[in-house]
Amino acid sequence: MQKTNQQPEKIGAVCFQAADGERKLTLEEILLDETLVQGSLWAAPQAISEAGGVNDLLEDKKGYELLLRIAEKFCVVRADERKKSEFLANRADWRQLSFEDHPKPGDSQRKPWKTDCYVLSRYKKQLLDMQCFDEAVLGIVSEGGQEAASYLETMLAGSQEYFRIYDYTQPILIYVGDATCYQVLDMFARSLGKALQEHGCRVIYFDMEKQPMDDLLHYIGKRFKAVVGMQTYLFSVKQTDGRLIHDVFGAAEYHFVFDHPVWLRHHLMQVPKQMTVLTPDGNYAAFIEKYYGHKARFLPPAGQETYYGKKHRLYDLAFLGTYGDSLLDELKELRKNDRKKAHFVSRYLLYMRQDIAGTPEHALEKLLAYYRIAYTDQEFEEKFCSLRWSMLRLSHYYRRKVVEALLQAGLTVHVFGESWKNCPLRKYPGLICHPQAVGEDAFRVYGNAKLSLNIMTWHKDGFTERIANAMLQKSVVITDRTAYLDRHFQDGEELILFRLGHLQELPQRIKDLLEDEPLRAKIAENGYQKAKAGHTWYKRAEELLLLMQGQEGD
Repeated sequence: MQKTNQQPEKIGAVCFQAADGERKLTLEEILLDETLVQGSLWAAPQAISEAGGVNDLLEDKKGYELLLRIAEKFCVVRADERKKSEFLANRADWRQLSFEDHPKPGDSQRKPWKTDCYVLSRYKKQLLDMQCFDEAVLGIVSEGGQEAASYLETMLAGSQEYFRIYDYTQPILIYVGDATCYQVLDMFARSLGKALQEHGCRVIYFDMEKQPMDDLLHYIGKRFKAVVGMQTYLFSVKQTDGRLIHDVFGAAEYHFVFDHPVWLRHHLMQVPKQMTVLTPDGNYAAFIEKYYGHKARFLPPAGQETYYGKKHRLYDLAFLGTYGDSLLDELKELRKNDRKKAHFVSRYLLYMRQDIAGTPEHALEKLLAYYRIAYTDQEFEEKFCSLRWSMLRLSHYYRRKVVEALLQAGLTVHVFGESWKNCPLRKYPGLICHPQAVGEDAFRVYGNAKLSLNIMTWHKDGFTERIANAMLQKSVVITDRTAYLDRHFQDGEELILFRLGHLQELPQRIKDLLEDEPLRAKIAENGYQKAKAGHTWYKRAEELLLLMQGQEGD
């Protein structure tokens, strides 16, 4: 703990009061006398982040408690209110700690002594060293009575409630360095980490590419606000005694899973006890809870805010998805080797096509009912797993149908990546192939596209970062419908929605949009504003923090 004569010189926070002069305040001084910092409080973003940010689990005195933690690592200064503008002149990015402390709903009155109980417990050693501990206890009890005495006892005992509050100020550990999917997962992880820091959180990274796995053992016994990973195998890592290593961490874990969970069943059969799985589709979350028995919530990936948009755009219509069309070939091969199974799969595909808005699980339920097959949940999950390939192949089948329908109507479609170079659609002169575009190159494509085509990978209640990224580059999104998009977006106002089973109207809608620049600009701007307000990584970080507080987002 920093003592007065060891106080670091780097200023982390300043309190402006009607007082002459300027002087440094030690942690011990602030701890003993709150009035020293009752004024206009300002802090450096770095200091807020390194201290662990605002503790939203406290009901009162949030600014004061944060200032104590800042004082552990930085210099805190009390300065003359009249010199505020001069003091802050070169600190334009500083933030004012203006927290309005209110009781939670249902509380009849403010109970600031609750924060005092927590502070006393956290800084017990310092108060004992200053021989002020007993006096602080008496002050709390005299203010809150027996209720305060009981609450203080639980705090001093290092109860679960104490560590729930304490851990909220600890670092968030994020796994990065995953090269999967052209390093998209790594980009997601770092984008979220940066956004969490902007919210005042302290973030540390474990780089899977650069750090040996044994380094994970160094985190055992340390406390975290949370551990976050993006579709990573690390949450399945075990110790030599067979226990999951993250159960030893004792922190809440949040695992972003972007594909249908059945593709990651091996990693979802057994997960850490405090894990919440985060998905881009509400149906996926329901599937995880029903068939794997784990807590899951809808929280999709988001878009990048850096703007690459061009006034004069090179592409009328761009599509960044890959080409894949092996469904019919695989069915032919299956008929040669196992006609009974081929008939089973064909009927499954028929049910999925008949109800394109429905989930593949629902189609399987209809299929099993048709064959009068009884099943348990485990048997259903196993059967669904054996058929999961058809879900992916069918999405590729429709991807080809959409693009071909546009090409047949005489539209030009710009596509990206090696998968398109030798595909059958090359026979259409309107298919323009470009090199692969990922990361910043993808953002530049969106910024150069008047319209951006998106075709879901069978997400029926979902949202993807491709939609957000295109909107944030003011490119009009053309996408197939999902239940989520129908609930939260307006067709023709913020984007263009179409149904996979009714493609006949889509080419003309696109032609009309390309010819109507004012309408296109209006939709692009509306989509941009919608994504800016609700689908950036800053917004996802905010929603994740609400989950950490035990609150559910919208």
